[in-house]
Amino acid sequence: MGRLLVPGLGLVLWGAVLWYCIPHDGHHIQHDLTSKSAALLATNNISSSALAVNGRDVTLTGYEGTPEVSDHAAKLVRAIWGVRSVHTNILRRPAPPALVTREQAHAAATSISGILKLRSVEFYTGSDRLTPNGRRTLNQVAGVLAKYSGMAVEIAGHTDSMGVPAENMELSRKRAAAVKSYLIEKGIAGGNLTDTGFGQTQPIASNATAAGRQANRRVEFHTKETK
Repeated sequence: MGRLLVPGLGLVLWGAVLWYCIPHDGHHIQHDLTSKSAALLATNNISSSALAVNGRDVTLTGYEGTPEVSDHAAKLVRAIWGVRSVHTNILRRPAPPALVTREQAHAAATSISGILKLRSVEFYTGSDRLTPNGRRTLNQVAGVLAKYSGMAVEIAGHTDSMGVPAENMELSRKRAAAVKSYLIEKGIAGGNLTDTGFGQTQPIASNATAAGRQANRRVEFHTKETK
């Protein structure tokens, strides 16, 4: 009888030790797994990944250089005792935008100029709302800009001299801003775009004729090199 009690007592004591040493409530488990996962990733120089622990489930997010790093991070965390599952949502770090040379900026400006000669960026009268033709023109402009992802572009709005100068200035600013917003919707990086309004201060034709006023109501795109 005594021989049977000794092994049984040993198992009970060993179970008590395990119960004491291993975190056994949800909060402690999450804290323990978070600490261990973070330390393991840092030891392996995977510091740009963020992790979230829900119970025994770990989710990795953030950016890393290659898919291999993402897979390696998940494998490391999955090996930690107590982790039930690992979900990865680690994206590849986006490449920096390519530098644009003077020649490339000039080529882009030439292409855009060719588009604007065929049709202008058209708005409804007295409004900063683009017409369908205006949107079609900007779709073509966006196609050119997409080829040079790092190119800086100034969008300049202009009006004719009809009306109040201060109101023309405001309208030109709103139209330039509307063009910028539309291009951003089409996938052009907003950080590369600036918008400025010049009102009626920079005419390219006489405002004495209808044709001249139409020419002065325009949007220009000034491309800039980044190298």
